Amino acid sequence: MRHIFILITLISFSSCTKQVEDNYQQMSAKMNSESDEISFIIDLKVNSNSSEDLNEFVNEITENVIKKESFCLEYGYYISEDGTSVTLYEKYVNSEGAIKHGQNFINGSFFDRFFNLFTLENFIVTGPATDAFKKFTSDNGFIIDYRESLNGFIR
Repeated sequence: MRHIFILITLISFSSCTKQVEDNYQQMSAKMNSESDEISFIIDLKVNSNSSEDLNEFVNEITENVIKKESFCLEYGYYISEDGTSVTLYEKYVNSEGAIKHGQNFINGSFFDRFFNLFTLENFIVTGPATDAFKKFTSDNGFIIDYRESLNGFIR
């Protein structure tokens, strides 16, 4: 009886695992070139003489983006082991959303605090950035390395 119970449990478990695998395989993949999403990969140096508390600032600005920018799909700060460098990763539904984020950032309370805390080392934008986005960033003094999709997919 005990062996039958174990056998039934194993069969049930394996059928659940199979269902999860089938669900992942059925998710449709969309080619990167078919997406309007753009991403920022921003390398930052933490300024050692900053008056800002890094953790407090990152928590505040992240909460602000969560509450006010539904067009932002992803927003994250990643710190090096030695605490001297940060990579900021951002993803937007399209260039229009990225422009709106830029306007909010430049005109909001976080702009001066951000540059008190960080020095911008490198700014890469991936995806189909529009001419309007490129003009906006250029007009506001950002030097960006633009990268378009060569190949890849999104699920």
